[in-house]
Amino acid sequence: MKTSIAENIRSARIRAGKSRSEAAAHLALNPAWYDDLEQRDGELAATLTLFQGVALAELFGLRLAELFGETVPIGERVALPDLPERIRTHVAAAGISMELLEQQLGWELGPFLEAPVQLATELPIAFFQTLAVALGLHWLLLVPDDATG
Repeated sequence: MKTSIAENIRSARIRAGKSRSEAAAHLALNPAWYDDLEQRDGELAATLTLFQGVALAELFGLRLAELFGETVPIGERVALPDLPERIRTHVAAAGISMELLEQQLGWELGPFLEAPVQLATELPIAFFQTLAVALGLHWLLLVPDDATG
């Protein structure tokens, strides 16, 4: 049976010898917010940014993929600054408007298209998971640097 994401986070923290308060402080989160990460599976993707997720994994000596219980697929990584062009190419190839893509995603893309790296520090992992599906990519190929394995 596959363990849950929340269980992965809790187990990783314990193995790393870190307290919940240390983990919360490392991410600049209040303790209750951090506790949600260890208690609810969707919290990691819904509330942390890619950078926070990578920082949490690194605190525990892991890769972000491991916290999600996934392995990074073989494929070309897509750097954050290259995502706007990838999105525009997708829209053109699919013959849809940017507005329709935004409706399909449930996310507004305008600000991200203008400043992808800056917005990546503000948008939750869930944004990138949803965007990757629309672009036909695995979301872990969007994680910055080699922080995924």
